[in-house]
Amino acid sequence: MSSVDSLLNGSKLNKKLLTLFFSSCGLTFILLILLLTVIVGVISSNNNKSNDIEYTSSLNIPPEVERYRSVVQLECNANGVPELVDVVLALITQESYGRLADIMQSSESQGLPPGTITDPNLSIKVGVKYFAGVYRNAKEKASKNVIETTLQGYNFGIGFVNWAIKRDGGWTQENAIEFSRIHSNGSQRSNGTYRYGDQLYVQHVYRYLTPNEGNNKVNLGSSSNNLVIEKAIKSGSSWIGRSSYGMGWGRNQSDIASGRFDCSSFVHFAFNQAGFSLGNVANTNTDTLVNKGKRVDISKAKRGDLVFFDTYKINGHVGIYLGNGQFLQCSDSKGVNISSLSNSYWKRVFKGVIVRVIE
Repeated sequence: MSSVDSLLNGSKLNKKLLTLFFSSCGLTFILLILLLTVIVGVISSNNNKSNDIEYTSSLNIPPEVERYRSVVQLECNANGVPELVDVVLALITQESYGRLADIMQSSESQGLPPGTITDPNLSIKVGVKYFAGVYRNAKEKASKNVIETTLQGYNFGIGFVNWAIKRDGGWTQENAIEFSRIHSNGSQRSNGTYRYGDQLYVQHVYRYLTPNEGNNKVNLGSSSNNLVIEKAIKSGSSWIGRSSYGMGWGRNQSDIASGRFDCSSFVHFAFNQAGFSLGNVANTNTDTLVNKGKRVDISKAKRGDLVFFDTYKINGHVGIYLGNGQFLQCSDSKGVNISSLSNSYWKRVFKGVIVRVIE
């Protein structure tokens, strides 16, 4: 074999070796890429599973807030108020619905501009510490409504707590309204509330402490023989799950067509659809409805009676009794819905006022 042939054969061998080497490297590289892809996929899947955890509550606390329960428990325990975990979660729901970084709106309690705190966990830490301090002050000095006094103090400031205790022994709806009137110099919003804080803050927080009754099945109770009452209940219940609440809503055709009511305009609408008038809707409120018909005892209540509750004022809320302790209503947390007199919140604010408008 000539030297030229030897060189050519050697060159061919080297090419084969190089080809084999790079082929092996290429295969190894591809296998590494595939392995990394699988690892990343597993990690991503685990992260997604973590993010997809459903946070549910037996109360009307939304998942966006319920997910912070463990943090709230930690801070409540640290501040000696473990019994207030649910109250704080309801407060957070009212303040931000879990959608703001300063989840408890606690920047202002530190004398900072709103939204200064940008870490939800820090917001809870600061907010719970402040809330616990207000609570201890109220618990030591108030003769009644300690939690209500604390809640309103969180909204108005601690000055309200001492003022309300000195005046009435603690929070009342009347002194919350009066405090707001004084500090707003009598200036009112379009809905009639005063332009200082939220004079209905206690009610707005408590609505999230009512049991989560679910939306799976609507039970309208047993029918009566009164066609007007049955038509009123049927008309009213048609808005369950697709309506909304606003103070003063439901007094024009645009609102009614869109399912926008408050409690009294909803009751008026239901009976009006059945051909029974409860007066001019423009002037209808709980004060006018409670004077329609006649008062009856709870033991004699029947389907179609109006049931009243002392919410933000005496007889401040109204619904239509369905029987067996159930009633149809329009409330600010759910719009049109069915609730029960055995519900802890409604049981607390029900004072036995029932009015029969149709015999």
